[in-house]
Amino acid sequence: MSLVRAVCARLVTQQWAPRVVSPLHDVLTDTERMAVLAENPDSYLHVTSDPLALPGALGEDSDSAQVRALRRLLDLGAYQPMDVPAVLVYSMRDAGRDFTGIIAGVGLEGFADGRVLGHEAVQPDRVEGLVRHYERVRARAELVTLFHRDDPDVTELTRRVREKPPVLEFTDAGGIEQSVWQAGPDESEALERHLDRHHFYIADGHHRVAAATRWRERGGRTDSLLCVLYPEDRIVLHAFHRRVRGPVDAPALLERLRGRFDIGRADGPEVDRGSIGLYADGRWHVLVPHRRDALPGVAGLDVTMLDERVLRPLLGIGGSERLEFLPDVHDLAPARRQCDEDGGVLFTLHAPALEDLVSVAERHEVMSAKTTFVKPKPRTGIVLQ
Repeated sequence: MSLVRAVCARLVTQQWAPRVVSPLHDVLTDTERMAVLAENPDSYLHVTSDPLALPGALGEDSDSAQVRALRRLLDLGAYQPMDVPAVLVYSMRDAGRDFTGIIAGVGLEGFADGRVLGHEAVQPDRVEGLVRHYERVRARAELVTLFHRDDPDVTELTRRVREKPPVLEFTDAGGIEQSVWQAGPDESEALERHLDRHHFYIADGHHRVAAATRWRERGGRTDSLLCVLYPEDRIVLHAFHRRVRGPVDAPALLERLRGRFDIGRADGPEVDRGSIGLYADGRWHVLVPHRRDALPGVAGLDVTMLDERVLRPLLGIGGSERLEFLPDVHDLAPARRQCDEDGGVLFTLHAPALEDLVSVAERHEVMSAKTTFVKPKPRTGIVLQ
């Protein structure tokens, strides 16, 4: 059987899409998630969120709340069956940029035999939580993001599918314009055939992959995973910055850093590849290592330099609860204010390159947690399988 497969699924209806389709659960902060859950009873977030966070759900059976949320959407007619199995073309327009990929099933065997490679370690407790969710809520609507090398044939086939009117077109609650096209039988077969020639890399969704694999090992009836497949030129990597909760003795830290880095003044958080930004004691600094070897894989990443030369040896921080992760798409002003209030420090990084991710994956290594923040972030609740 081919690795990439047409999906036989339900598609959210035009009427319900703006209210149902939601960001992934783990993309939102707790505050953002609670706001969506409180304001929109139709959001698919009610199916994927921890039910203890649902308004009025405290103390009830966690799993039954999620099952009821899905059953409610089905009873309301929010989804309609696709007429035939097909590959879908999915477009998001975010901040003036078009992100277009292919929604398809990807065989779970590909994640085991090396045709699909990951680059991040997973947290066992998060994986187990997802497995429990999969055992009770049997329909899947969360999309794993994969990418492949650019392919002119796939680009041309995608363009042809997009020449037809979309089967779905809407703007979600976050203002993101989205469109879905259904490929015809010949187009679907051609896209499957061309995509099957590629190796894929996980851009986002390592925990969902691990959970689906484990669920299958325990007897779950699933052979493939819903994915969005993007050409590499559609993937944008952002950095994750690190804030260390205070108090931190900033003068002492800077003195110890001088033994490893040249320290200069900076106007803000932006840094070049190979250096580290630091906000401490109300000022921005830039740290440039005295020595930096061009190493492949994980060893050559800026985040590894931060972990091995600063966080662990100088601050005693590994997986400490004092560490906060901040994607560089967020405004850092609140983090700076927190540092000013509690005496903490903030480290900023340059985003890894896509080739860094590929190098790590092909060497079968894993990056530190929260190394890359990937765009696009496909929405949940568009297709239901």
